[in-house]
Amino acid sequence: MRRALRSAVLLAGALFPVVLYTGTAEAATVRALWHMDSLPTMTDSSGNGNNGKATSAVTLVAGFSGKGYHFSKGGVVTVPDSNTLDPGTATIRITAHVRFTNPPGGDYDLIRKGLAGTKGGDWKMEILPTSGNPAPAYCLFQDANGKTAHVSSGSVSLANGAWHTIVCTKTSSSVTVTVDGTARSVSARLGSISNAQPIALGQKPGGGDQYIGDMDEVSISIG
Repeated sequence: MRRALRSAVLLAGALFPVVLYTGTAEAATVRALWHMDSLPTMTDSSGNGNNGKATSAVTLVAGFSGKGYHFSKGGVVTVPDSNTLDPGTATIRITAHVRFTNPPGGDYDLIRKGLAGTKGGDWKMEILPTSGNPAPAYCLFQDANGKTAHVSSGSVSLANGAWHTIVCTKTSSSVTVTVDGTARSVSARLGSISNAQPIALGQKPGGGDQYIGDMDEVSISIG
């Protein structure tokens, strides 16, 4: 099962739509692939060396495939900054599988690189309540000029104890959130996103927006 899933993710560039740039096609490249099978090191299986380090509040549980991570209070995984994780102006696709029961009191940061106001821009995937939904998925991208685009997954709450697959995608003309195969998009033309910040999974860098729940099979593809 794990071998088949790894092969499927590594072939993502062939399976997902190709983005066109001035008449040429560029397939997506997997820049990070975390199976979340061991601790405290979160090993990157993409070959790019983007390994993470987990705190003791991250523990192993039965995952979406094999083992996965459970985040409790204080749980965070930090991946050092790498230019392989910055999309610039290219398409970026972030995928995560999550399972949780309780909606966030504020919001749950699932994975992000940079903060609002970070030089060079930032991006994040989170669970952010709306007036009509206590636990939708939410994607946000901000470019180096401060222009922001974001989209929420709508009315279906993910706080039901089941595994859900979330994908945040930024292309040259849109930002899309896809949950379990259902997509919602907004039109957006953002500039370059490239910062010198680490990636944080499970909470905001420095603390806050703590995710309480499980996570597995996280990947980042660019191109």
